[in-house]
Amino acid sequence: MRILAVDDDPVILDLLKESLTAHEHYDLVCCSTGEEALTVLQSGLTPFDCFLLDIMLPGIDGVELCDRVRQMKEYRTTPIVMITASREPDLMGRAFYAGATDFLPKPLNGVELGARINSAGMLNDSLHRERQTRHTLDELTAQMKVRFDEQIKLSSKDVTNLASLENDLLRLPTGCYSMTLFSIDVLGLRGIHRAVKAPQFRAQVEAVAEAACAALDGTSARIAYAGSGRFMGVIMGRRRLNTNAVLDDMTSRMTENWNEEATGTPMPPQLQIAQIGDQRILSGLSASDVLRTHLVSNDLMQAPDPARQDRLFSKFDRAVG
Repeated sequence: MRILAVDDDPVILDLLKESLTAHEHYDLVCCSTGEEALTVLQSGLTPFDCFLLDIMLPGIDGVELCDRVRQMKEYRTTPIVMITASREPDLMGRAFYAGATDFLPKPLNGVELGARINSAGMLNDSLHRERQTRHTLDELTAQMKVRFDEQIKLSSKDVTNLASLENDLLRLPTGCYSMTLFSIDVLGLRGIHRAVKAPQFRAQVEAVAEAACAALDGTSARIAYAGSGRFMGVIMGRRRLNTNAVLDDMTSRMTENWNEEATGTPMPPQLQIAQIGDQRILSGLSASDVLRTHLVSNDLMQAPDPARQDRLFSKFDRAVG
């Protein structure tokens, strides 16, 4: 078990070394300041399984250090035990809020120290097993067939689903706002959906989402994937959307970054972007209605009828076979 201990009291560090390094399964690294600890964490060495942090440190104190550790992706669930001589509720509350797992009071007791470290080790093992299970579950989920019209959840934090986008519009205070509604269609995606595996189809949609977010960066656009190869979005403000420029930017990015192995096709699909309606002064409710109406009445991806299109593809598959 690899442990990082941070305390400015050399007596405490000596006690930790004496208590922990006597056990072969403990690998202890000691630092006297928060700044030194961050340098160690950023050095890319073997990751730690547990942290022992003194709350009262010079410079970056233990609470701030705890918060910074929690911001590191690899340490979001790693046990963090705070070492403190204080019993102030506010201080302990701040530490818990920052992500502390447990507290160890000063002066340190060797037996209690061992018990807390063992508990942290068991917690870390449990979290590791949970992450492994979740990773396997995520892989299985990614392999499952997705419907063409499904509003799949995308990895990009800047792309939501249509219901969430509509909810944001409906929560706007009563009044009218300058805004631009737009849609981005992935042409021919139904055929791609039939031809590639589920992870590859998802990768194609993810690639379009990434290109759209990059091309619209700086416009404060809110984007949602509505299924059937269609993205819909809202840009608040009077600034007009240059659809040609955005389309060129997206196409260029996808061509440059296209991953044939991940997407299952040698080149990216063709895209189409258009402003929805001419009205640019809308309330949140009317904007939501316009998006929903456009999705139902102008769904280019649903023409011809999906069932009829499936039959056509089935006939084509049989003919090719």
